[in-house]
Amino acid sequence: MRDVWFSDNRDLVKWGVLIRLADMYEARRILQVAYYRPSDFPQIEIDGNDFEIPKEVLAHFRNLRTVGGIGSNVRITVFDPVFEDRAIHDQAVLALLPAFAQERCIVFLDPDTGLEPQNPSLDHVLNGEASAIYTNMKVGDVFAFYQHQTNRGGHPWIEPKRLQLTAALQLPQNAIKVARGHGIASDVVFFFVQKE
Repeated sequence: MRDVWFSDNRDLVKWGVLIRLADMYEARRILQVAYYRPSDFPQIEIDGNDFEIPKEVLAHFRNLRTVGGIGSNVRITVFDPVFEDRAIHDQAVLALLPAFAQERCIVFLDPDTGLEPQNPSLDHVLNGEASAIYTNMKVGDVFAFYQHQTNRGGHPWIEPKRLQLTAALQLPQNAIKVARGHGIASDVVFFFVQKE
C-alpha cells in the first residue's frame, strides 16, 4: 500500500467493511498488514517557486497509522515496515501473529493491487504468502484481503480472483465471501473468511 493513496474513497469502504466485520465476528482487533511502500510526492508551486509539501501536512493526510485513531471499541494495529524484501516481510508477519493470541482478530492483507497475476510485482501478495498467513492464524480469526480491479475491459474480475484466493487457502469453493461499496469505490472488493 502506498501512502499516496491513503485516505481516499477506497479507504472509506475498506475501513467501513473492516469495522463492520469486526462487529459481526466479535473481533477485538484489526491487524492491517499494509505492504507499505513510501511515495514520493511532487512539489507544490507558489508564485513561481517550488516547495516540498510540509511534513506535518503529509503526516496528517497520508500517515497510515492515523487509522488507529478511529473512535471504535476495536483496536487497530498497522504493520507497516517498508515492503522491499518478500522473505523478510513474510517472516515478520508470521512472527507478529502470536502477539495477538489472546483476542479474536481480523487479519487484513492490504497490498497495492491484490492477489498475484501471471507476472506479479511488489504490488501483489503471492498465493503462497496468503496461504502461509492464513495457515498461521488461529481458529476464530477472520482473514480479509484487499483486491483492486484487475482489468478495465469489462471482463469479470471479482469471481476469478475469489476462486484464486480460495484455491491458495485450500478452502471449499464457496467459503470466501465478498464485501464492497458499489456507490463509493466500485473498483475494489474485500474477500473475507473466518478460520475454522
